[in-house]
Amino acid sequence: MKGVRDLAAAAPELSPVFVSDDVATPLSGGWFADARIGRNNFPLEKCAAFRETVTRLGRNALDIAVMKFCYADIGPRTNPAEVFDAYARLVEGLREAFPALTIVHATIPLTVRTPWWRVLAKRVLGREDRSRGGNLQRTRFNALLARAFAGEPIFDIARVESTDPRGRRESFTHEGETAFSLAGEYTRDGGHLNETGRQLAARELLRVLAVAGKP
Repeated sequence: MKGVRDLAAAAPELSPVFVSDDVATPLSGGWFADARIGRNNFPLEKCAAFRETVTRLGRNALDIAVMKFCYADIGPRTNPAEVFDAYARLVEGLREAFPALTIVHATIPLTVRTPWWRVLAKRVLGREDRSRGGNLQRTRFNALLARAFAGEPIFDIARVESTDPRGRRESFTHEGETAFSLAGEYTRDGGHLNETGRQLAARELLRVLAVAGKP
């Protein structure tokens, strides 16, 4: 959303109104309600918090809702199927309660893959490298999402993050299974997006929302 705000600031004539999720009265016209939900590392808690937030805003407040997990919500030891099942139940419940609501799904973001020489150094020191295992589980979750909601609007932030400026995807293979990683050009700390990455992700989000919002 910081990237969306950056783009909006550069085109004030197109700027939406940004509000926090505690807005008491729905506004007229176009607006974003941006909310932090739950705690990182607790994806099931985030599903419950998202349901509560949408419900509190009310039946006619939202046209489109998007829930995005953090990369920290799925690590090497996380069961991606368990997290996906909770998310799928969340979607089903929201559709029953709010039949007019359009839900845009979001893939889970990625982190930079640790170079092989650093992985080797960690093994020598008896330390665990979490980047590959985490990205493998995130890729598995994203594959479940893509299959289950094929044909529906999906904000594929993982694809944006893993496609470098030359159009090549950052990937690696684990026991014959391909997984994806965050391209180093889009981050300073290995996980959070820098200005370039934020703007790429924001443009894709707005594109998906524009298509999803068409009658």
